[in-house]
Amino acid sequence: MKSMVKIGIAAALSAVLVVPAMADYEKPMNISVRAGWFLAQGDGKKVEGQNWFTMGAELKLKDIPSNNPDYLAHWSLSVDYYGKGSFANVPVLYNYVGRHPDFYYSVGAGVGFGKRATIGGTDSSMDFNYQLSIGKDFNFSGRALFAEFRYFGSNRDALNGFSLVGGIRF
Repeated sequence: MKSMVKIGIAAALSAVLVVPAMADYEKPMNISVRAGWFLAQGDGKKVEGQNWFTMGAELKLKDIPSNNPDYLAHWSLSVDYYGKGSFANVPVLYNYVGRHPDFYYSVGAGVGFGKRATIGGTDSSMDFNYQLSIGKDFNFSGRALFAEFRYFGSNRDALNGFSLVGGIRF
């Protein structure tokens, strides 16, 4: 019975805090979250297999002015994770995002905090990373959803590969 009371109090407190915040949600937060599959290409594919998990978030930083109303662009900062078993990478990238009416694309560069299997155990490092992507936005019941195809590159071939993700924009 005490557990039910605690759960009820927690639910009521959450509702009091969350509902007013949702009512004020008129301005977008400029955050995108995504998750999906990473298709490894290098040595990581040989050791752990090709299908890995990936997830990430991206923060829109600044719009880039354009004279063309059909072309929008902005700068963003993204953090992703992809890995499986003894291989993983966390690229932190600064991106240029261009938007056309039917699709968008992105190019980014930065650093990646990688881990990979070696003969003596694992090797961790900070390396140059980059990404190239193309995506499509969808509006489903008022939600800004998207699907994206992305290539992640690293100085370490074991951490290179393609990803197919889906996400939502807030």
